[in-house]
Amino acid sequence: MCLVMGKGRAKAVEKRVLDQKLRGSLNVPSGPVYYPTEDEFKDPLDYIHKIKPEAEAYGICKIVPPSSWKPPFGLDLESVKFPTKTQEIHRLQFRPASCNSKTFQLEYSRFVEEHLGKKLKKRVVFEGDDLDLCKLFNAVKRFGGYDKVVKGKKWGEVYQFMSSGEKISKCAKHVLCQLYKEHLHDFEKYHSLMNADPAKGCKRNRRCSEFSSSKRRKIKADVKNPKVENEGEFDQACEQCKSDTHGEVMLLCDSCNKGWHIYCLSPPLNHIPPGNWYCLDCLNTDEDTFGFVPGKCLLLEDFKRIADRAKRKWFGAGPVSRTQIEKKFWEIVEGSGGEVEVMYGNDLDTSVYGSGFPRIGDKRPESVEANVWEEYCRSPWNLNNMPKLKGSMLQAIRHNINGVTVPWLYLGMLFSSFCWHFEDHCFYSVNYHHWGEAKCWYGVPGSAASAFEKVMRKTLPDLFDAQPDLLFQLVTMLSPTVLQENKVPVYTVLQEPGNFVITFPKSFHAGFNFGLNCAEAVNFATADWLPYGGSGAELYRLYRKPAVISHEELLCVVAKANCCDGKGSIHLKKELLRIYSKEKTWREQLWKSGILRSSPMFLPECPDSVGIEEDTTCIICQQFLHLSAIVCNCRPSVFACLEHWKHLCECEPTKLRLVYRYTLAELHGMVQEVEKSGDCKTQETKSSQRPSSGTKRSAASNKKEGMQVCQARPAEDWLRRASTVLLDVFSSVEYATLLKEAEQFLWGGSEMDRDYAEEARKLSEKIDCSLSSSPTITQLELLHSEVTSSPISLRKHKILSKKISSAKMLAKRARRYLAASKAPGIELDELFKLKSEILELQVTLTETEGILDLLKKSELARDKCSKVLSGSISLKNVEELLHEFDGFISINIPELNILRQYHVEALSWISRFNDTMVDVREGKDQEKLISDLSSLLHDGASLGIQVSEIVEGLPLVEVELKKASCREKARTVYAARTSLDFIEQLLSEAVALHIEEEKLFAEISRTLSTARCWEERASSILASETQMYDLKELVRMSVNIDAVLPSLKGIENTISLAETWLQNSEPFLSAASSMSSSPCSLLELPSLKDLVAQSKSLSVQLQEPMILETLLLNCERWQCDNHQLLQDTEDLLATAKTDDGKHSTILPEIMDLITRVASARTSGLSLGLNLEELPKLQTASLKLGWCYETILLGSSSPSPELQEDLGKPSLQKIQQHLEEGQTLKILPEEYHLGKRLVELKDTGQEWAKRARKVVTDSGALALEGVFELISEGENLPVIAEEELQSLRARSMLHCVCLKPYNSRSMVCCGQCGEWYHTYCVKLHWRPEAYVCSACCPVAESSPQIDPLRSMEPKTPSLNHRRARRAVATDAAVGDLQWKSRKRIQRVAKRSPQVHILPWFFSQEPK
Repeated sequence: MCLVMGKGRAKAVEKRVLDQKLRGSLNVPSGPVYYPTEDEFKDPLDYIHKIKPEAEAYGICKIVPPSSWKPPFGLDLESVKFPTKTQEIHRLQFRPASCNSKTFQLEYSRFVEEHLGKKLKKRVVFEGDDLDLCKLFNAVKRFGGYDKVVKGKKWGEVYQFMSSGEKISKCAKHVLCQLYKEHLHDFEKYHSLMNADPAKGCKRNRRCSEFSSSKRRKIKADVKNPKVENEGEFDQACEQCKSDTHGEVMLLCDSCNKGWHIYCLSPPLNHIPPGNWYCLDCLNTDEDTFGFVPGKCLLLEDFKRIADRAKRKWFGAGPVSRTQIEKKFWEIVEGSGGEVEVMYGNDLDTSVYGSGFPRIGDKRPESVEANVWEEYCRSPWNLNNMPKLKGSMLQAIRHNINGVTVPWLYLGMLFSSFCWHFEDHCFYSVNYHHWGEAKCWYGVPGSAASAFEKVMRKTLPDLFDAQPDLLFQLVTMLSPTVLQENKVPVYTVLQEPGNFVITFPKSFHAGFNFGLNCAEAVNFATADWLPYGGSGAELYRLYRKPAVISHEELLCVVAKANCCDGKGSIHLKKELLRIYSKEKTWREQLWKSGILRSSPMFLPECPDSVGIEEDTTCIICQQFLHLSAIVCNCRPSVFACLEHWKHLCECEPTKLRLVYRYTLAELHGMVQEVEKSGDCKTQETKSSQRPSSGTKRSAASNKKEGMQVCQARPAEDWLRRASTVLLDVFSSVEYATLLKEAEQFLWGGSEMDRDYAEEARKLSEKIDCSLSSSPTITQLELLHSEVTSSPISLRKHKILSKKISSAKMLAKRARRYLAASKAPGIELDELFKLKSEILELQVTLTETEGILDLLKKSELARDKCSKVLSGSISLKNVEELLHEFDGFISINIPELNILRQYHVEALSWISRFNDTMVDVREGKDQEKLISDLSSLLHDGASLGIQVSEIVEGLPLVEVELKKASCREKARTVYAARTSLDFIEQLLSEAVALHIEEEKLFAEISRTLSTARCWEERASSILASETQMYDLKELVRMSVNIDAVLPSLKGIENTISLAETWLQNSEPFLSAASSMSSSPCSLLELPSLKDLVAQSKSLSVQLQEPMILETLLLNCERWQCDNHQLLQDTEDLLATAKTDDGKHSTILPEIMDLITRVASARTSGLSLGLNLEELPKLQTASLKLGWCYETILLGSSSPSPELQEDLGKPSLQKIQQHLEEGQTLKILPEEYHLGKRLVELKDTGQEWAKRARKVVTDSGALALEGVFELISEGENLPVIAEEELQSLRARSMLHCVCLKPYNSRSMVCCGQCGEWYHTYCVKLHWRPEAYVCSACCPVAESSPQIDPLRSMEPKTPSLNHRRARRAVATDAAVGDLQWKSRKRIQRVAKRSPQVHILPWFFSQEPK
C-alpha cells in the first residue's frame, strides 16, 4: 500500500487515489501519490526530501497540492504562435534501424568473397521484388537472430517489421527463411563472432601495421594524376580531435576512409575492432534516421482543432476510457495499430513563449487580482523559482539554462509522447499540469537503471548497433510489459490538471498524453543529488557528450559558498573528497611521467557562481576543464583532461604543461571547510590529511625510472638552493631558474614534507645483499613486497622485479619439462639452454636437481643410440634398446627417434607382406595387388633395417608382382580389343611364369586360334572378286572375335565403297526403270559418266553397272539424232524473216517441223536425265508457233480457207501476240510480217484513242462527226469492238433537251423506257417509279414531293438499267442504219434502246 505524507505522519492512501491506477492490459503498478498539508506544502525541497526515502524506490511520484493552491494561468496562448514537432508514434519502437544499404552491401560482399569464396549475386528476389538484405538482416537481429526466429516461427513478424506491417503467406514465410539461411545465416554467425571475440579476426590489426608507429598515414595514388602520386604521404587527421597523431590507434572507416581515434569515439573503444569497421555516418543514412521532425508554427486554436480531429478519428465523438486509450497507444507503438502521426509543442522556452506560472514583469491578466498574482509570483512551487530555492545546488549557476533552470512548456495532443530518458546530469525534475487532458507517466527507479539499459539493448539490438547513444536521443519507447517480463520494476502515474510529478535522479521515465493539454517542467538539485551528478558527468565523459554544466565547478562554488546544511554537507563532502582523490592521483601520475611544468589557470569573472562559457573543454571527452588541464606548445589552443593527456599530442612529456585552478592543498582545504561547516568530521577525513596507504601504493605502482625518491627530495633540494640564493646578491637569471623549477611543486600537497633518504639507502643495501647470495624466489618476493610498499622509488627495484620474473619463468619451464609425459617431447637443446640460464641467474630453484638428472639420462640415451646407428642394424638390437628407453619420451632425442622410426617401418612392412600374400592366395583384385606389391617392393628396398623376413620376402614379392601384372594385362584383352601380336606376347609371358593353364589364359588362347582362321579366309576372299553377301558374312563373324583383325578394315572399306556407289546410282537406276516423261533436275549426264567410270574399280560382282552403261549409250544416241533437228529449225526461222511473198507456202513446213520437235522432246524426256538439248527444243517449238501465228495475222492475202476462218483480226489479239514475242525475246522488226503487225497495232490504237475522247465529251461533237468516226472504225484492218459500241451509244439522244447520256442525275420512264434528266423534268430527287409526260401528261402538272419526307425514293442504278435494256436491244440494233439515221421526233412514244451504254453510266450519281 502506498503511503501519503500529511500532518507529519504516514497514512493510507484514500480509495479515490487508487482509482487513478490504469487497470488496463498492461497491468503496471501505480507509483505513490502524496497529499501534503498546507504546512508541508510551504517548502518544496524539504517536503521532497521528506518523501524521498519511500518515493525514490519508485523513481517517480505524484504530488497533489492542497485545495487552496490554485495558481492562475499566466500565459495568453490565444495570441502566441508556437512551433510543433511531428511524431511518428508507430515508429517509436517498431522501426528498423537506420542503415546505409551501400555500406551493408560493401561489408556483405567482402564477407562473401573473402570468407565464402563466392561471387555476390546482383539481386535476390522475393515476392517478385528485390529483397533488401540489409533490412532483413536488421529485422532478424531485432527478433533475436536466426535461431530464435526459427524456433519462435516469427518470419511473418520479421517481414511485417521490415515492410511496415505487410503480411505474407505461410509459403512465403518458408521462402523468406530459406533466403535468409542461404544468403545471411553465415554472415550473421560471422558478425556475432566478430562482436563477441575481439581477439579473432586480425584484419584490422594487420591494416594498422601498415603504418608507422608514430603516425598512421594514408597514401593516395591516382594513376590518372601523377602529380598526386608524387606528393607522397599526408597525415590522416581524426574527425573528432582534428589531430593527426597517434596513428597506431587511428581507426579508418572502410567505406569513406575517414579516421577516428578509438578513444575519440562515442563510446570509446579499448582496442582496434576485428574485421571491417564503418563510422556512424556510413552506417546510417539521413533518409532512414528517425527523429521528431519540426512541424508548423500554430496558434492554440489551430492546434486544438487538429487535436480534436485526431481524437474523433480514433475514438469518435463519444466518451472513451483512459484504459482504451492506453491500450491503443501501446498497440500503435508495438506496430499493430496502424500508422499514426501527431504533433507536439514540446520543449518550448518559457523565456521566449512565456510561462504558465505568474512571473514578475509579465503582464497580469485583468481577471486575476494583483495580490493573488504577487503571491504566486513568489511561491516556491512556481517552477520559475524552484531551481534557485535555498538548498538547491542549481542556485549557484549564474546563467539561465533552458530546460534546467528555465522551465520548458509542453502543449500536447492525443498520443503525443515523451520517450524513455533520464534528466541531464541525473537532475531531479518537476512537472506541473496546467490544464487539459491527463498525462500517463511511466517510471523506472534509478536503482534499476542498469537493468533497464540492458533490456533496452537486448530488445532493440539493431537500433543500438546503429546508434550507440540511442538513450540520449529521446526518440525510443519500449512497452512496460517488456520491462516487467525482464524483471525490471516499472510504475505508472496518472497526472491530472493541478498535479505535480517528481522524477528522481537517474530514474528513467516516459509517457504520453490522453488529449489536448498544457504542462510545464524544470529541473532542480538538492544536496543528495551530488553523487548522482558525479555519475552523470562520468556518463557524459564515456559517451563524449558535452556537459550542460561543469560538475567540478559546481562542487567548488557550493563548497566555497558554504550554503549546505548539516545533512547536505555529508553529500558535498563525499563528492569533494572523490574529486580530490581523483585529481591527486592523476597529478601524481603526470609528475612521475615527466610532466614537471605547471602554471595556474586564469581566474573566472565570477568565481562565486557557475558559468557555462568560461572553461575550456577536453578535446577528447568534451568535458569542462575546471580543476586542471594539459596543454602543449605544439597546439596551444587545444586542451586535454588529465585522463586523456597522452592523446593530446606525441611530444615528450617534458614539453607538456599542467595548468590548474586549485592546488591540492586548496582542494583539501575545501573538504575540511565543508566538514567543519557541517560538523561531520569522520575518520575517513582525518586519514585524508596525511598520505594514505592507497595513495602511497598508487605512487609506488607508477614510478618513473631514474628517480631516486618521490617529490619530497627534489622539493627539499629546491628549498635549500632557494635559501642560498636569497642570501646572495640578486641575480635575475637564478631567480628565473628557481621560479621555473618551482612550477612542479605548486600544485602539490602536504605529502612532500617527509625525508626518505635514509630509508632508501638501507633498502638499497638490503637489495644488494639479497641478490649476491643466491636467494630463493620466496625471499626475493618478500623483499619486493617491502620495496613496493615503500613510497621510495629505486633504480634497483626494476632489477629486483626483473630477477623475480625471470626466476618464476625458469621455474615454470622446469616444472613443465619435468612433468612432460607425452610426445612430442622437449628438445634437448632447450634443456641445455634451461640449465645454463638457471646457473647464470644465481637463484636457488627446487627444480634444478630434477633438470640435471633429466639431462644425464638424455645424454646416456643419445650415446647408446648413436653407437647402434653407426654399426650394423638388426631388428633384435633395436628392440632391446627401445625396450630399455620405452618410457623415456619427455625429451626429444633425434637418434632415439630414428631408431623408433626404423623399428615401426620394419614391423609395418612385415605386416603388410603377410596381408598381401593372403590376398595373392585368395586371388583378389589384381589392380590392388599390383599397387600393394609395388609398394612392398619399393619400401622393402629402402628400409634401414635388414631383417631375414624382409630378405626372403622380396624375391617372392617380385615374382608375384609379375604374375599380377600379367593377369591384369589379360583382363585388358576383354576390356578392350588388342592386336594379335599383343595376345601372342601375353601368352608367351604366361608360359614363362607357368600360369598358362589358368582359365583366363586358356580362353585367350582359343580366341587367338579363331582369329587366325578368320584371317586366312579373309585373305582368300580379298584375292578375287566375290559376291557382296560373302563379305558381309565375314564382318558378322568378326563380331564374336575379341581381337583386332588386320584384314577387317579392308573388307569393311570394300563393302563401304560398293554401298556408297549403289546409293549414288539409285536415282539413275530408278530413272532407267520408270522411263519418266519429265527430266529430273538432279540427274546430270556428267554424273552418270562418273558413276560408270567408278564401277570399273569395284571389287564386288554387281548387275547395276551394266544398267547404267546402257542408259549412258541411249543418251548419247539421242543427242546425236537431235542435233540436225535444231539446225533445220534455225534454217526455217531464217527463211520466215525474208519478204519473198511466199509466207503462206511455208506454213505446212512449219507445222511439220513443230511435230518433229515435239516428238524428239518427248523421247528425250523419257530418258529421265536433265539433257541440255531439251530446253533448246522447247524454245524452238515456241518460236515456230509464234512465227506461224504471225504469218496468219499479218498476211494480206492468206489462202481462201484461212481468210474465211480467221476474218479481220482484233486489236487486242495483235497486242497479245506481240507481247508473247517479247517474252520469247523475238524482235518483230526482224520479220517482215512482224513489222506489218506493229503498223496495224499503231493504227488501231490511234483510232481507239480518238473514239474514247468523243465518248466522254458530253455531246460536244455533233452527230455527223460521230457517224464519220464510226464509219472510219468499221473500215479499219483491225477490229476495235469496245470503242465502236461506245460510239454507237454516244450517237443516241435523250430527254427533252435532246442530249446524250452524261454524268448528271437521270431517271427512266417506267412505260416508254426513255431517260430524262431529273432537273429537266423538275424532280428534286430520284423517285422509285417515274412516268414521263409523254406517257401520262398529268404526271408533270405539279412537282412530285414525297409526303413522308423521311425516305429518298430508290431509282434503279445505271447498271440495273443497262441490264434491263440489254434484253430488248439486240434486234433493234441490227435494224439501225447508222449512216442514214435521222433525228427522232419527240412524241409520246418509246425511244429506241441502245445495245451498250458508255462506261461512265456505270457510276451512280452522287
